[in-house]
Amino acid sequence: MNQFIQRIANYIANEILIKGLAESRTFQRVALRTHNTIQDMKKGGIENINSKLDDVHKAASEAAYYSTSTKSKAATKGPPTPPQSGFAGFVSAFGKEIRKDLGIGGK
Repeated sequence: MNQFIQRIANYIANEILIKGLAESRTFQRVALRTHNTIQDMKKGGIENINSKLDDVHKAASEAAYYSTSTKSKAATKGPPTPPQSGFAGFVSAFGKEIRKDLGIGGK
């Protein structure tokens, strides 16, 4: 008997909820905005990832070039410069550690 009452309550709640949401203009607007946002993310996702990878590669290349060409100058002038921040700094520091572990390059 308990399952029967539970099924009836579940059916009634689903009917009211589904019909109420289907007729709600606010819910329809939210659903449409969500759909459009997800579609835009899917379209721009690959382009966004490729542009970020290009930026990281450029920053890592610049960091590698500047770190090798300015080692002797940096050692003789003023206080040390702080490390880069953000993702580019992480990639640069990670690359330095890998080179150190493999015995490639200076330090």
